[in-house]
Amino acid sequence: MKRNAFFGFLLFPFLSIIISCGSTMSLPQYLEHLDSEEYSPCVSELEKRNAKESNNDRIRDNFELAMIRHYQKDYDSSLSILNTTDRLMDDAVTESITKGFASVVANDNAAEYTGNSYEYIYINVFNALNYYNKGDVEEAAVEVRRLNEKQRKYLNQYGEWIKNDNTQIEISDTYKKLRLDTSKITENIPKKPTEADIFRDSATARYLSIVFAMMDDSVNNSWNVAADSRTLKALNPEFDVEAEGSISDGMGRLDVLAFTGLIGRRGERRLIVGPFPGIQFPTGSHFVYIPAFDLEFVFPEFPAPQTVLMPQEMPTFGWGPSFTIYPGKNEIIKMPQNSVDSIRIVFDGKNVSQNIKLSLLEDFNYAVQQDVNSKARKAYSRSVKRSMVKKFTAVAGATATLLIAEEAVNKEENLFTIAAYAATYLSAAKAADQIDRTETADIRQVYTLPAQAYAGGIELPGGKYSFKVQYLSKNGDLLKEESFKDIEVKNGKTVLVESSCQK
Repeated sequence: MKRNAFFGFLLFPFLSIIISCGSTMSLPQYLEHLDSEEYSPCVSELEKRNAKESNNDRIRDNFELAMIRHYQKDYDSSLSILNTTDRLMDDAVTESITKGFASVVANDNAAEYTGNSYEYIYINVFNALNYYNKGDVEEAAVEVRRLNEKQRKYLNQYGEWIKNDNTQIEISDTYKKLRLDTSKITENIPKKPTEADIFRDSATARYLSIVFAMMDDSVNNSWNVAADSRTLKALNPEFDVEAEGSISDGMGRLDVLAFTGLIGRRGERRLIVGPFPGIQFPTGSHFVYIPAFDLEFVFPEFPAPQTVLMPQEMPTFGWGPSFTIYPGKNEIIKMPQNSVDSIRIVFDGKNVSQNIKLSLLEDFNYAVQQDVNSKARKAYSRSVKRSMVKKFTAVAGATATLLIAEEAVNKEENLFTIAAYAATYLSAAKAADQIDRTETADIRQVYTLPAQAYAGGIELPGGKYSFKVQYLSKNGDLLKEESFKDIEVKNGKTVLVESSCQK
């Protein structure tokens, strides 16, 4: 029995590596294709993952696939996938609320991906656009109303949980056990989230709510444009909200909603604390010595770290060794390079002479920053607890295996048993040292969401208009141009055109 436990202990790190390599494409490879707008290998990878009966990331992978289909203007496919994903996400979120947002004891990445709070809202934003681009304004409006309901049902409760969650006690207890100088280490760990770190609403959602109300009487009767306008003004004071909520007599309005780039990515921050001195375990008439070891704690960080910081010497208090705290990382997650600096509408012909510059409506990266800020400290606290348990369980396992080898030497001391003991010692020590490699931060997110949304428009007499949406770099270079032909503007109504550039 002891020998089976020993071999299981030694095999654990190896099995963990095998399990983690199940995907056919690494995350950096996937993101490289995505950044280059090479969607075919991304779609193939996502479909391969979703074909598996068990996929903890199914919500994330579905959302990824639906967004790619949306950019490809395959609105039917995107709509079908997002509807399924929305139901899965809603069930997962409902369960989280019922359990009080309880966290898992095992590695966070082993849990089902339920979606980040902003993704729970954005899924309806893009599904509304799917319906609209298919010509169904009423269903598009239903999606925005669903979004409003989610705010009442989920975001408010989630926000209260974030504000009231206190992780300081459990972190402090661990520091005391390790004899760490809390005043020094606190400088390098996530801060407690504040009210400003809680995602509450989307400017793009409020904008769509107003625009849909201005284009359809049945929608307009059921919505409060004034309330949406106040909310949008609070979310983005620089955006011209007044122009969206009123149309002059005898005129109609043409609006363009443009999405640019790809959303920013979170990465892992790894704190390596150690080395702690070797430990001598009394085992009856003997002592088993476990060599010096490190402890590693992880948490998500935004933007994803692109460099390795130098180690910092930190003192302990009372008895104990000095140690280094190393803000390292598991792997570099390359940040997307969003090249678009400005967007304009250029009309064809002489019926409209002026060019219209769109305004920044929403920076989706801010939502990621808020999400990471609200989760990082709790993730760090869970990692501290898990690391302590796993490390000292590993040390105890190493002690047991060394005792077996030591008993063999005591029974018959020869070259073979001594060599076996030495090999066992090295293997057990290495396994105990490697156990922290199984501790990884949960940095999962939907990578295919855009980085920014721009919007704006112009009042025009009723009629059909052709124009181009041009995406410009900071130097004024034309990055992309998308043409729209014979878009009909009706008096007293708004018509919306969606465009995107993922460069």
